[in-house]
Amino acid sequence: MKKILKSVLAFTIAALTFTSCDDVPMPFPEPTVNKGETTYEGATGSGTADDPYNVAGVLQYISTLGSEESPDVVYIKGKILSITEQYSTQFGNGTFNITDEGTTYTFTVYRALYLGNKKFTANDQQIAIGDEVVVCGKVINYKNTTPETVQGTAYLYALNGQGGGSVTPGTPSGDGTQANPYNPAGAINAVSGLTWTSNTDYQKTDDVYVKGKISRIAEKGTFTEGGTFGNASFWISEDGNTSNEFQCYRILYLGNKKYTSGTDIKVGDEVIICGKLMNYKGNTPETVSGEAYLYSLNGQTDGGGSGSGQASGDGTLTNPYNPLGAINAVSGLTWTSNTDYQKTGEVYVKGKISRIATKGTFAESGDFGNASFWISEDGKTSNEFQCYRILYLGNQKYTSGTDIKVGDEVIICGKLMNYKGNTPETVAGEAYLYSLKSQSGGGSSSGGDTSGEVLTALVNGNFETWSGGLPTGWKSASTASSATLSQSTDAHGGSYSVNVNGKESGNVRLASQEIKLAAGTYVFSFWAKATTADAVQARPGYVAVVDGAVSGSYNYTDYVDLSTSWKQFSYEFTLSAETTLCLVVMNPKKSDYSSGKDILIDDAALTKK
Repeated sequence: MKKILKSVLAFTIAALTFTSCDDVPMPFPEPTVNKGETTYEGATGSGTADDPYNVAGVLQYISTLGSEESPDVVYIKGKILSITEQYSTQFGNGTFNITDEGTTYTFTVYRALYLGNKKFTANDQQIAIGDEVVVCGKVINYKNTTPETVQGTAYLYALNGQGGGSVTPGTPSGDGTQANPYNPAGAINAVSGLTWTSNTDYQKTDDVYVKGKISRIAEKGTFTEGGTFGNASFWISEDGNTSNEFQCYRILYLGNKKYTSGTDIKVGDEVIICGKLMNYKGNTPETVSGEAYLYSLNGQTDGGGSGSGQASGDGTLTNPYNPLGAINAVSGLTWTSNTDYQKTGEVYVKGKISRIATKGTFAESGDFGNASFWISEDGKTSNEFQCYRILYLGNQKYTSGTDIKVGDEVIICGKLMNYKGNTPETVAGEAYLYSLKSQSGGGSSSGGDTSGEVLTALVNGNFETWSGGLPTGWKSASTASSATLSQSTDAHGGSYSVNVNGKESGNVRLASQEIKLAAGTYVFSFWAKATTADAVQARPGYVAVVDGAVSGSYNYTDYVDLSTSWKQFSYEFTLSAETTLCLVVMNPKKSDYSSGKDILIDDAALTKK
């Protein structure tokens, strides 16, 4: 299954040669093939540290997983039967097989770390055939033939009854949410499967929360590790000691602000970190430089300012970003030049005006009729977001008869960017005041008319929010959702788009969750691109849903041709009565006009004419 280095094989043969035959079960069975049995004779244990599975027990547990890996780590106890890799000098892990004494059941411990979740080294006590071990890690039935630990998640929890002396192996906990942050071991596990190719080509998590105590601080200082960049680097562990540490690399201070000489951290401080995580060079779990900050320090979350310091919202009209949420939403966007940068799709941001550009309260840019100002959650100058050159209510120009002032509560609608990689703001000319002191539509008292407005019934049109491997709001309760979806970092706006996996033998559909719409004319728009130079098409439309089931035929516009560059498409349709429906984009099967390959969709919107 795995390639074995000749030198390691030679070492293994030597180990077998000089080990007493009385200690080695004979013959040496191959790792047990999991053929789908659900009952294994002699299976014991519940998979916890106090009650680990025996080998039969973990095989029985794996039989319930199908082809998936276990959602959590488990503990397995057995005796080493054979050793494939004593340790890898580069990655410091080892591969070996364990068994229940007196049985033919075997289980592969694949590339596991040493006691305390540390690397094997030439100076460590080496494992030997006949050693009794307890292993902690996630498990999988690899290729449906070989039950084993998942690479990068496993380590020796105990060796011949010893837990590694003073090193106490950490048990991963938490789910990375604000309410239940990862502990350091949980953060390490969360990035264990992420790839790293280069400084510009690597995988990273979404924004998550990690809680621990500072165990070490980078030698360049307690308040700023990066000089003018105003960030700090330090390590955290569950108890503040230097074991089972997670690296917080070049992160900002409370409120996502720079460190200054007046701010400080010290060993023993309890912190919660918010940001994106990576597995640097495939062996160093850490925060992504510049994309993480101190969410709390010894229980304080506002950095000494008056703002809450807590990101909230999802960017929809019903749940707008607060200013810090908007800052977080653009933290991973790139900026190369004024004409080459990433931006989000249209989102909503709510706050109170804290400062206004000095060129005037109604027009910052003269003939362009736009204004620049800053907003915060409470109208004070902490945790501010910049609203740069935005238009007035109704997406109209400011005039001398319109006005804004400090303290006004506003909702901004538009696209956001991270200017020069360090200034979160609206994109000039692509944002406007959606509401001012709860008034919308330019003060025309529209009486609830939503004509021309982006409708919030379409959830997560920018595909930035994901849960359980699916984009939030894009899984119908009916059969309208038939495509396999995956997250892509090739985005039109923001950080992610959705990959709609093609199927050469049949049509598949990306479908929104069910939406109830009033009678009227609507426009469904989205950006799309092909993932291959082959001919690729898409077909937008909708289908009515009644009592949770598709009702009648799908309503489509013509097929549209995609290229390897992002292009916007739209579909206009009219409803004669209130209708519950799913918006869909078909990825058609292979034909003379389409290859049936994967397509990417991003920045979908629904408007009423």
